[in-house]
Amino acid sequence: MNITLIEPKPPGKHVFSTVKMPRLGLPILGTILRQQGHHVNLVYGTYRNVKASDLAGTQLVGISATTSTAPYAYRLADFARSQGIAVVMGGPHVSFMPEEALGHCDYVVRMEGDYTFPALVQCLNQGEIPFEVPGISFVHNGEVIHNPAPDWVDIATLPFPHISVFGANRLSTYPVVTSRGCPYDCTFCSVTPMFGHKMRCRSIESIVEELEQYKGKQVFFVDDNFTASPARAKALMRAMIEKNARPRRWFAQVRTESARDDELLSLMRDSGCGYVYVGMESINPKTLKNYNKRQEVSDIEYCVKRFHDYGIMVHGMFVFGSDEDTAETIEETVSFALKNHIDTVQFMILTPLPGTRTFAELEAAGRIFTREWSLYDAHHVVFTPAGMSAYSLQAETQEAFKRFYSLSNLFSNFQVSGWRSVAFRAVGYWLVRKWVRENKHYAHTLLQPGETESRDAFSLIEQPIFKVIHHQLTKIELFTDGVQALAKMTGKINETAASKAVKSFAAALGKACCNIIIDARELTFASDNSLIRFMKTLNRTAGTARHMVVRLPVSADYLFQLMLRYDVEIPSYVIVPSNP
Repeated sequence: MNITLIEPKPPGKHVFSTVKMPRLGLPILGTILRQQGHHVNLVYGTYRNVKASDLAGTQLVGISATTSTAPYAYRLADFARSQGIAVVMGGPHVSFMPEEALGHCDYVVRMEGDYTFPALVQCLNQGEIPFEVPGISFVHNGEVIHNPAPDWVDIATLPFPHISVFGANRLSTYPVVTSRGCPYDCTFCSVTPMFGHKMRCRSIESIVEELEQYKGKQVFFVDDNFTASPARAKALMRAMIEKNARPRRWFAQVRTESARDDELLSLMRDSGCGYVYVGMESINPKTLKNYNKRQEVSDIEYCVKRFHDYGIMVHGMFVFGSDEDTAETIEETVSFALKNHIDTVQFMILTPLPGTRTFAELEAAGRIFTREWSLYDAHHVVFTPAGMSAYSLQAETQEAFKRFYSLSNLFSNFQVSGWRSVAFRAVGYWLVRKWVRENKHYAHTLLQPGETESRDAFSLIEQPIFKVIHHQLTKIELFTDGVQALAKMTGKINETAASKAVKSFAAALGKACCNIIIDARELTFASDNSLIRFMKTLNRTAGTARHMVVRLPVSADYLFQLMLRYDVEIPSYVIVPSNP
């Protein structure tokens, strides 16, 4: 079977936007499926967008979705199904929202898919209905079927992805997993609902064998807590040193208590650890208790100092928005991070991800005001905080980023971590300001409750005309209320005018609108090339909007053949073609 596995591109810029590293689920699945004789094409959204040619000749598409990538994943699924291709979706979001996902795909793989997805593929290959495959959800005769949950996967039995499975992609960092599960239970984290509390581990020998192929490269150990078992982590690092299986540099996620073990720190340094990502969460003791974090502020301070003593850089991850947080808490956190010489930070906004206790509690209290999933990226406020307004939480978090990643603080860690710290903060300076520019419109919506949701695509048709633009033979009527905009395009458009026409109404709108609807059903294109140029320009414009719908005067079949011929990216906006 020809299978395409897709990891959708995350929405917007964030602190890891410059890191080219896919999540590990699809590479493992791709390896298993290849071993079973299937032809597999992996497409990583962190590397490039999905093209129509990726679907040519494909019999089955598998899409992995987190909550923030779910909207684009659904668009890809809709597009594939419009071409008669079967679609399977998996990942944390659809595991907890399977019925929602089934509105866009044929099958949902709930929870871990290492055993489930290959079993489903075998079933489909034999023309059977997957009634006996654990963890599968699907619709049969109009009824939604949820097969019983699968057992936890024994990851010691899984193959590791050979470097060739990543294809020609030039990754900056390669993912390696040594364990799954987490013994802790932070209220906002979806790891334990998805992977359980019990730690499941691979053998040291298997991990070392995998690391052999990454000599001279960077590796990220994607375990949720690399040092959850200090004894096991030490054994692995000793083997890495003894067998000369060290990458050029490696990174991992750890908790603060790992810094209290000098032997562990020494082995981390000697085996090539360059950076640790520490879930610090808060410097407010009440917030730490609310998050069930089980650590003190003094643990954070000690952790940063000890890792620096061993020459290991520290990335601090904080979460703003607890019921105990205020604007003052956020300001104090920035001062704390600078005073304690944390090299880089991630100030995340509390996000109620489906499957977590935080989601259940806020949903029950009626405090979640939008389910526009692309906003669930830990950078947008999607619920009503207790200690401040939603607007204040959004604005204060943005200011916290700008203050930490400011020109005045660019060199403040040079004496501690050298030029690497300067370089990382310089990238942070650029990313933060780019993100703020591209998301100004969202803060505006938070001042107008109820306007963060996408409304009916033509609800603005009765609004007064905002502006009329005449461009050569094209007429564009713009309707907007500042949050949503409708552009009605009529006339004829050629290749030269295609991009200019789009740019003209984009400039008229500025960056004030979350949702844009373009009605081009009465627009005549002078050539196929002019239509393709129009679509490509719209794709760039879509990056400034949260949601875009485009109605085109061509059929779905014709459009797909055209996109294949020109090798066009599947747009990040929703295409509504005319009926055949």
